Amino acid sequence: MPKPVSNIQRLAPFIWPQRFVFASALVCTLGFVASMPGLAHLAERLAKFVGKGDTYSITELTLITVVVFIVRGLCQFGQDTLMAKASLQAITDLRDHVFSHVQTLDMAFFMNSRAGDLAYLLTSDVDRLSEAVRRFFGQFIPSILTIIFVLGYLIYLNWALTLLTLTVAPLLGLTLAWFGAKLRDYSRASQDLSSDLAALLTEVFGGIRVIRGFAAEEFEIERFKRKSEANRAARFKGEQVKAVQFPVGGFLQAMGVLLLVWVGGWQISTGNLEGSQFIGFMAGIGLLIDPIVIITSNFNELKQAESSADRLFELLAVQPAIKDLPDATVLPSVQGRVALQGVSFAYSSDRPILKEIDLTVEPGQVLALVGPSGGGKSSLVNLLNRFWDPQTGRILIDDIDITTVTLASLRRQIGVVPQDTVLFSGTIVENIAYGRSDVSLEQIQRAAKIANAHEFIEDFPLGYNSRVGERGVNLSGGQRQRIAIARAVLLDPKILILDEATSALDAESEALVQDALNKLMKGRTVFVIAHRLSTIRDADQIYVLDQGRVAERGTHSTLLKQGGLYAQLYARQMEPLGILE
Repeated sequence: MPKPVSNIQRLAPFIWPQRFVFASALVCTLGFVASMPGLAHLAERLAKFVGKGDTYSITELTLITVVVFIVRGLCQFGQDTLMAKASLQAITDLRDHVFSHVQTLDMAFFMNSRAGDLAYLLTSDVDRLSEAVRRFFGQFIPSILTIIFVLGYLIYLNWALTLLTLTVAPLLGLTLAWFGAKLRDYSRASQDLSSDLAALLTEVFGGIRVIRGFAAEEFEIERFKRKSEANRAARFKGEQVKAVQFPVGGFLQAMGVLLLVWVGGWQISTGNLEGSQFIGFMAGIGLLIDPIVIITSNFNELKQAESSADRLFELLAVQPAIKDLPDATVLPSVQGRVALQGVSFAYSSDRPILKEIDLTVEPGQVLALVGPSGGGKSSLVNLLNRFWDPQTGRILIDDIDITTVTLASLRRQIGVVPQDTVLFSGTIVENIAYGRSDVSLEQIQRAAKIANAHEFIEDFPLGYNSRVGERGVNLSGGQRQRIAIARAVLLDPKILILDEATSALDAESEALVQDALNKLMKGRTVFVIAHRLSTIRDADQIYVLDQGRVAERGTHSTLLKQGGLYAQLYARQMEPLGILE
């Protein structure tokens, strides 16, 4: 059975590049902690000279103490800034790595994940881990070194008192470990609930129009209150543990100090210990209090951060099912011939979506996919981009199996204009040139003109530099769709997928978008998913999908003559309009 990998081991690849900065910080740390026994020794010497009334020696030792404090402060400054620099860079590298990893995951992962949960992981969980790493290197390790240095000095002063001091340590350590385990459990539960809360907020803000339309504000408020209350209760349990831990730990520390005072007083009375030595010893004990408090509080933070680390590394352990083969090649510029051979596909094994699909589209042809909802139309075109892979069969582009080429080279030659256009916060020019850094403004404007978007863009006060708002809220549906078409024009794909690109538009917007699509489609292999059958009369081929199978295929006129499912669907749409062929 393989040995479990600790979170420290998992973090090592991100910490190692900062080793020289950490090493520099450690040098400052050693200077800082080395001053601790020095201060205790100076306290002992001062006590001795104070008892003798030696003002010269007192003045001399006071000046030395001031110098030690200055050096100590400089070392602490160097330690804190260098540790912060190194730990923040390490965690930034981790955050970037997690985000990059998420970008490699396939669509199946995103179907089963919540956007709010992923956002929480990449923000709150990473921030918590960042703080834990900073505290571990900037406070936890220096505190442990301080305790080691000071204990060495205390053993030198009086080994018996030091041994007595150490008898309290195991009890304190066991107490900390028990509280830490409880805190980790409660912290994981709290973070999971915080992710639920973030996911709910994402849903609510994304679906605000539906909420308004159904007057469901009170329903959502109650749902939010339940999630918020569960989150509060989980966090409160953690706070209760900490509230008990600190008094218990403080009591143990106080009892240890009282025991030392009693034993020290007894040793002084028997002549085994000088009063100045006992003052130096107690000064050393005093120097141990802050490190112990820091270790106690940081132990809690580290335990809480462990749950964040667990969640992050669980995400990093997820591997994409759809990825480049080790010997994948770059797909060369294609003509656009697409063939599906015996393709069967299912999202889950008990629910087949596509069954033994065979079709061929020649370069420059338009193939329309129609049929009842749930027939597999969108699933079929999603296979072209390798968002999923079929369970059986294969897909060829120019007689090249798409599983043998890199995903990036495949997807660069396939353009998609979806029904629900996704625009990103930013400017119009950034959205048209999305993912491209090698295009000029002239090329972007040319694409916008082909997409019938140039005129309305120029009407904005800032033109192409106008901001579209979150998800394109500042644009109408027709304007968003034409931006998406301009984006596809700029990509200049050989294969084009139009997924209900005009179904949600008014008549005027539809005419402009359809004209733009007609210009975009020229010279390309086009897959059109359409419920509005009047838009596909001129398609070279029409495939009718029903329950995952090809029920019919042919041109518009031949399918009407056959009088099958296509003719029924067409008549159902046209009859209310008084249009029949």
